[in-house]
Amino acid sequence: MAISVATRLLLLLAAAVALTAPVSAWRRPMRVTVYVQEYLGNGSETTEKVLVRGPGPVNYHRNIYPPNNFFGDTLVMDDLVTESLDNTSAPVGRVYGTYMLSSMSRPVYVVSFTLQLTTGRYNGSTIVMGGIDERLAVVDHAVIGGTGAFLGAQGHVLSKLVHAYSPTHVVMELDVYASVPVPWTQAEKEAPTSPFIIDH
Repeated sequence: MAISVATRLLLLLAAAVALTAPVSAWRRPMRVTVYVQEYLGNGSETTEKVLVRGPGPVNYHRNIYPPNNFFGDTLVMDDLVTESLDNTSAPVGRVYGTYMLSSMSRPVYVVSFTLQLTTGRYNGSTIVMGGIDERLAVVDHAVIGGTGAFLGAQGHVLSKLVHAYSPTHVVMELDVYASVPVPWTQAEKEAPTSPFIIDH
């Protein structure tokens, strides 16, 4: 007996639901919003400095600012993270990482950074992020892992400039949308392992 197109679509939809439901049941969402205090330039408060001077050529794009506008320029960051955009608000952690000018003609940086939280319910946890920064109004990076409360994290983070105290002190908002595996119950932890899995 032939199966109608509508029946086939319903079967495909049922199969998709059956396959996706267990995945969502095994993960729970997490949301974190923090503010990064970036001190630029060459002053004593600077928290982002040149690690490697690139070989060039010079990138003359209008959104790339000298003197760090050589192809391959790599900067390292150690930025204070606060609970609000006010630079006197409570510190909640730091952002550590690097970014490298990776285009000879466009404003493209490859970035890798880790948010380390040092207070509250996530004290000691980290969120690892990376991707490219094209100097857009809102930049989207991947959440590629984490530790502590964010062990096994997956998701993305939106970052944007929210305030400029001066040309050398700006505040970036990091809005993290992630999910983490649901912790195992004690019974699951104590369940016998498969005889086909052997630890060496």
